[in-house]
Parts: sequence; structure tokens; C-alpha cells
Amino acid sequence: MTPKQKLVLDFIQTYVKIKGFAPSYADIAHGLNSKMKCNIHRLVHELQKEGLVHIKPHLIRSMTLVDRSVEHIERL
Repeated sequence: MTPKQKLVLDFIQTYVKIKGFAPSYADIAHGLNSKMKCNIHRLVHELQKEGLVHIKPHLIRSMTLVDRSVEHIERL
């Protein structure tokens, strides 16, 4: 995971804990002082490819975090 991906993932986790729902790409861009939503979109979809977030297509704020702690425990 790149540092930028980690930053976006941490932001999403914190946002969900505080607000109770997923951030939009605009929320993430604003929160990270990024002027380019397309970069946020790319980073979020890279996180999805890595299996860290799940996004339901065509739904607003449908991003959910994937809990991979069980996989980590099983490897121990």
C-alpha cells in the first residue's frame, strides 16, 4: 500500500467513525486538501482492488470498509 492509499484509507475509517456513513469523493478530496477528485477516485478504486474497501456501483456513499482482521488471525 502506498502512503497516499494509506492516507485515504485512514481518512475513510475516521470519517465513518465520526459521521456514521461513508464519505463522498468530494469529502475525501476536501478533507485531504486535494483539488482533484479524479485522483481520489483512482486511489479509492486501487483500495477496492486490494480488497480494503467495497463500493456498490451507481450508489452514493456506498463505500464500506472490508474487515480483514479475521484473515490476519487465521494466518497466525
